[in-house]
Amino acid sequence: MTADCFYYGTYTPKGYLSLADKPCFSAGRSFAVTEYRPSVKQRFFGAVKAQLIKSGYDCTDFRTDTGSGGVFSRDADLRIIDGTYCCFDKKAFTEIRFGDIIGAEQLLLKRRESVQRAVRFLAACKCINNDMVRLDMPHIDIAKINRYSSQLWSQTGGRLRGCIGTEHKRFITCITSDGIEVNTAALEDCERVTVISDRTGACARLVTDRVRRYALSAGYDVFSCLCPMNTECGAEHIIIPELRYAIFVDKYHHKADLHPCRKSFAGRFLCDRDENKNRMDFSFKAYKRLMQEVFASLEAVEYCDSELDKIPTEQNNDEISGEFLRKLFFA
Repeated sequence: MTADCFYYGTYTPKGYLSLADKPCFSAGRSFAVTEYRPSVKQRFFGAVKAQLIKSGYDCTDFRTDTGSGGVFSRDADLRIIDGTYCCFDKKAFTEIRFGDIIGAEQLLLKRRESVQRAVRFLAACKCINNDMVRLDMPHIDIAKINRYSSQLWSQTGGRLRGCIGTEHKRFITCITSDGIEVNTAALEDCERVTVISDRTGACARLVTDRVRRYALSAGYDVFSCLCPMNTECGAEHIIIPELRYAIFVDKYHHKADLHPCRKSFAGRFLCDRDENKNRMDFSFKAYKRLMQEVFASLEAVEYCDSELDKIPTEQNNDEISGEFLRKLFFA
């Protein structure tokens, strides 16, 4: 499993969330690129990554659904992020500016409005999802959850190692204009994968959290994969690289065909759930309709990005990029 198997940025109900500017990726040389045309940024990030590899440095591509969101290399003590549409810390990052776009004010306004529309619908979806979880919670048999979680952990073969593991937060699901994208490449090195099918995620999150805590307290590093819809609720999926084990939550809006895997269903942990069936069905339909509006809004964002790529500038961006690379690697 490589670092490039994960996503490092996605849209959430609170706006676009990037993990690239988090303290865990701090570096002595940190830069934020502010350039509206996606193609210019992609060429620049690609050139930086190629030069790092050529120089023999390990590097991480801050992958997003649209390409690269920057590059990080601990060996080179270097971090470069896409700072165009996020509020990065100006004290921690040096800004890199390319040529200004002339006459793109209306296009940028339309893009900003489309992002805001997508975020509003995502916030509405989050409220519906939280309500469905709230309806499920009183019907969960916690004793069954505890027994099942303990059984899963014992089957991993994990042993106490006399230390505390490190948690790494990532995304393996990403909200795009085409739907919820799942990057299953992050699970390919796992010999055992437990898939928990849970429409609301209420039961699955309890199981995932318990196994995550078992692993960390035993001294194993854990990749906690957040849910874009509710990033503050902890891990939705987890990967324990040393044990080559993962838990993936199969929900109504993201599914993955994983082989081999052991599948469980949330119904085994629930009792007397039928009393909320009609309300749940209505909520799922409302959620689906709202998500369609999210996808339509992100499609409008992509259209604006493609139009921005067509606008020329007075300066040669490739020359600016080349000059910066020479200063960065050869000064």
